[in-house]
Amino acid sequence: MTVQTSSADFRRAIFLAGKVVGRRSAIPILSMIRCHANGSFEATGTDLDMTLTAKVAREPGADADFCMQAPQQVIAAIAAAGGKTVSMKTNGGKLRVSSDALDVTVDTVPSDDFPMEHLRPIQEQFSATFSAGDIAALARVAGAMSSEETRYYLNGVRLKSIGATTIQAQATDGHRLYLCDIQLPDAKGKLGDNVIIPRKAIRLLIELSKSAQNGVSLTIGTPAAANRLEGTAPEQPGASRLRFSFADRSAEVCFTSKLIDTSHYPDVERVIPAGGDKQALFKVADLRRALAAVSGHSREIRATKIAFGADGVATVSAAYLGIGLAASIKVACDHSARDLTIGFNGGYLSSILNAARGDEVLFTMTDLAAPVLVRNPADTAWTGVLMPMRVD
Repeated sequence: MTVQTSSADFRRAIFLAGKVVGRRSAIPILSMIRCHANGSFEATGTDLDMTLTAKVAREPGADADFCMQAPQQVIAAIAAAGGKTVSMKTNGGKLRVSSDALDVTVDTVPSDDFPMEHLRPIQEQFSATFSAGDIAALARVAGAMSSEETRYYLNGVRLKSIGATTIQAQATDGHRLYLCDIQLPDAKGKLGDNVIIPRKAIRLLIELSKSAQNGVSLTIGTPAAANRLEGTAPEQPGASRLRFSFADRSAEVCFTSKLIDTSHYPDVERVIPAGGDKQALFKVADLRRALAAVSGHSREIRATKIAFGADGVATVSAAYLGIGLAASIKVACDHSARDLTIGFNGGYLSSILNAARGDEVLFTMTDLAAPVLVRNPADTAWTGVLMPMRVD
């Protein structure tokens, strides 16, 4: 059989599918791309936790199904050769890929060896369409995801229903908490209590969806049962899956991921402070410049103090004992926290400014040890909570 498609479409499909392929997998099949051609050409990659299929147009022809080794090297060769079309032909465990004057031969294995569980249809429990703004809301909370393996259930973004057509995206690492309400007018069904999208899946979704043309379709549920018996062990209930589908400039993309299975996610309502009697309103640009000024040009701004003095002024300072550097700068600030000095991890403080966005940021505080509520006065959908740190 021969499969023919445009060079750009072929490279795009393989490139997208390769986004989820593990570079150092001990299982050889997981370093390959499954190629399937019938009415279209499909490229699928997986690491067993995530699976991505990219579908592009092809010239009419025979069906084909195989797994291609060294996919990144193949598309690199095709890109360098500059051909306009690609034709693929399998014969005796070999795949010959031709693009104008270029010929590449690479080994294949039968597609029956490729993990197929993530390709099953999902029995839908919740569905909605995410706009570009909704994906941006996920990006705003993603900065608070944890990377600690001991508390794996914090290694992602939690989605929670807070209304018939409203969900809340939540992320925390124990030091900071970001929340953002997302309106989904076409939402159907109800999210469970523990829908947690893993960190790698969130980052890949944010990256890929930048090219989505008409929104991103979200489906959450469990995989449908297999059409055939695949072993003698009894069928186990399917773990929950999340599936995003969208079309970009040339490909139809279907991205499936396992969810983090846990019942230990913290009750964020108990973390959000209430009743703070001290407030400080900063211009975001002013506070960001102050953090840069006291950072000592370090890539990581660590312990940072904010001292609230006379009305309309706050002093931002930091000290780097290892190099004997200390710096402070006065910042205009409308506050009611006179004589309060509070410390923060400077990196977290910078992160929360990025997540809050807007021109102004409002800090609501109680004392130097209590959690601080952070808001953008112009955007009530987003909320941040930042734990202070002791700074001598």
